[in-house]
This record gives sequence, C-alpha cells and structure tokens, in this order.
Amino acid sequence: MTGQRVLREDQLNTMFAEAADLSSLGTRRGIAGVLDTDFIRDGLQNQLTWRIPPSTVRSARAGSLRLFMEYNTLTETSEKLPKFAGQLGVPVAELRRILNEDWLPHIEVVQLPSSLRAADPRALAVRDRDAADYPAAALAALLSPCLLLTRNYKHFGPLGVRTYDQGRDGVLAVAEIRVGETRVQAALMLPAVPLRAAGAGMKWACDRFGPGAWVVLAFLIGGGIYWYCRQPPERRDRVREVAGTIGTHLLDEYSQSADGVFRARLQLRACMVPRPEVRAPAAAIMRELALAPESLSAAQLAEQLEPAIRLRADRLREFLREHDGTVFDQVRRGGYVLGSRYELPD
Repeated sequence: MTGQRVLREDQLNTMFAEAADLSSLGTRRGIAGVLDTDFIRDGLQNQLTWRIPPSTVRSARAGSLRLFMEYNTLTETSEKLPKFAGQLGVPVAELRRILNEDWLPHIEVVQLPSSLRAADPRALAVRDRDAADYPAAALAALLSPCLLLTRNYKHFGPLGVRTYDQGRDGVLAVAEIRVGETRVQAALMLPAVPLRAAGAGMKWACDRFGPGAWVVLAFLIGGGIYWYCRQPPERRDRVREVAGTIGTHLLDEYSQSADGVFRARLQLRACMVPRPEVRAPAAAIMRELALAPESLSAAQLAEQLEPAIRLRADRLREFLREHDGTVFDQVRRGGYVLGSRYELPD
C-alpha cells in the first residue's frame, strides 16, 4: 500500500512539473534551443533561397529563442562548410560570411568538459549510436526541457526526437506563441484605449484649465446620454447592435488568439527534449543562466536555484570560476552567462 501511494505521489509530481513547464512556455524568458550541424546546413539553404535568415535566427533576434551550440559541433560545422558549399553551389566564403554576420551573433557556444557531458544517461545513449552527435546531445540534455534543432531523429531518439521536422516544428511553435501572445494583449488592451485616451485628455485639461474641466466632462456625458435617449427606438437598437458586434468581435479575437497560443504551447511541448528525471546541480546552474535576461553572480544564482539542489554561494562561485571561458563567460566582474560568442576564421 505504501509503495502504491509513493507511486501515485511520483506520478502527481511529474504531472505538476509538466503542467508548470507547459504554462511557462511563453516567450518572455525565451526557449533554449541547441543547434546541430545538419539543421544549420538546411538553414543556410533556406537563407540562400529566400534571401532572409531562417525563422530560427529571426526568433533568436526577437529574443523568443535562445540558441546554444556545443564547441565541437561548431567545429564540425566549420569543417563541413566546403561540403555544404559544393551542395549549395556557393563559395565557402559566402557561407562563412552568412554564419558570422547573421547566425553566430545570436548563438552562445559552450565547451563542455567530459564530466558534464556524461551527466545525463540519455546523452550517453546517443554517444553509443554516433559519437559525433554526443556533444550536441549532452548540451541538450543538460539544458532540457529545450529544443534540439536537428534533422537526425535516428541518433537523437533517446532525447525524444521522433521526426525529421521536430526541431523546425518547435521553432514555428515558438513564433506562433509570440504572435498569439501579442494578439491576446492587443485584444485585452483595445477596450481600454478610449478610457486611457480620455484619462490623458482630462489630465491635460485639468492642468490647462483647472477643475472647471470636470464640469465640461459632466456636460458632455450628460449630453451624450440625452442624445441617446432622444433617438428613435430603431436608431437606439442600431447603436446597441453596433456596440454588441464590436464587443463580440473583440471577444472572438481574444478567444481565437488564446486558443492558438495554447495549441502552440502544446505543439512546442511535444517538440522539446523532456526534462530529466533528476536534475543535477550543474545542469540547474546552466539552465538558469541559459534563460537569464542578463548575467548572474554566484549569489544571485544561489537565490534562484530550487531549494533541493541549492548550493552555497562560495561553492557556486568556485564552480563558475573553474569553468570560466569554456562553459561560462564572465562578462562583468562576478557576473556570468552561459557560453561565449565565436566567429569562424577565414
């Protein structure tokens, strides 16, 4: 009986954790995405075809997607540029220019030591399938839940990648969430616009003419009510009909936008690498820095980590300093971010 109760509690905890992940899949903090070489190759092809950066890069520019790449994966991409150039029919220098100007300014490169790569058994399962995919798998496992931007669903199956287009579908869901949230906010704010405009106008009138402005406002309101009451019944019905139509349209717009955001969150959740059963402290530190809007100190990190895996600030500081320049980058005195910016050499 005790075992059954513990099992139910574990299932409830998992459900609550997944529900919290789903509700947090907005775009305010951004979604972490880990790039693989083949996804970059397809992105380069799309950019050459359409003459604009792909949605992955545009989402990163907008701040709704945080892009990360393992250092060895970036090295592999650089080494494969001559092959990609031959396939795409452009000079290698052109691909390198596109990456340096459009892609890499929005990608944080993380160089994982062997101890962190082996922290998640799912990454080890990918390594057993293909050692070349091990670096990207390890970084995605540490940052999960996140998007693993790859086309290779065979090698990355242990991380929940099931289809060729799963990464692309996740990026599209991120864009849909951002657009939908904007529409929801617009639908909520639109009815308040006349009131805000009236409030701003009254403030200006009071500052300019004094308390007498309120008398004018009362006269206008009373005049409007009197005008409405004096209208024929048909015209009053028409006014009510127009007001009702506007209200119904706003309500429909809000409902459709909110429903679209919810469905996009479901789609995004299905495309993401699931969170680990047990998150190691190192992984929690990396994920917190991956989604932080600015650099964090050891003391700030200590406050934001979950109590179950919280470390003392001095131990955190030691860990950050140990991996400074590889996993983390100290961009200000005592302030760290995850990864560093790189540029491909000529």
